[in-house]
Amino acid sequence: MPDVSSAVADALDELGVGGCVPTDRLRPLDPDLVVVGQVVTLRYRRLDGDVSTNRQAGRGRVFGDRDLYGLGRPGDVAVMDCGGSTDAAVVGALSAKWAVKAGIAGCLVNGPVRDTASIMQVRLPVWSAGSVPRAARYRLEVAELNGPVDLAGVTVRPGDVVAADRDGVAVIPFAAVAEVVEFCERAHREEERLIAVIDAAETLEGLVAHTAGGSTPA
Repeated sequence: MPDVSSAVADALDELGVGGCVPTDRLRPLDPDLVVVGQVVTLRYRRLDGDVSTNRQAGRGRVFGDRDLYGLGRPGDVAVMDCGGSTDAAVVGALSAKWAVKAGIAGCLVNGPVRDTASIMQVRLPVWSAGSVPRAARYRLEVAELNGPVDLAGVTVRPGDVVAADRDGVAVIPFAAVAEVVEFCERAHREEERLIAVIDAAETLEGLVAHTAGGSTPA
């Protein structure tokens, strides 16, 4: 299905569920990549000490991404909430390699990433709040695995389904997945019918006459 995040967003509007994240909040590293999958989640929190103090105390030395990837099944999407942190990356080249090895379909990071050239090289679909060279080591620690997280203002829970492409991210609550799929399939068939009508019309006047009385979605 083309333009999948837009199709899902229409379904979410009609059903009054879920939410969407625009690309000015989470941007794709590679706009040509698309991901749809069930989510596993990881929430970080900011450490209160400075880097030197935390390093000496051994705080924030281990990230939670490897545990997250191990928790997920092949085809799952990893969603990470960095607790508002914008100055330290939780996904980089090694994390991306690990995710690919685990069969993770993509990563949605409510925070920065780094090593973006290396991430793009392994073709892991990633959406993030930006990029920064500095790692999150000694700055963040794991707060919770597979609990509710905030994704740029949208609450995401384990088992929810996300659809992400160059237009943004759409979040489907688990309980609504079947209804959303049914709506999207029905809307796609109708859109294909309308596209055929548009392509077959010899003039704009004829197209307007043919579609008079109906509504044409964007």
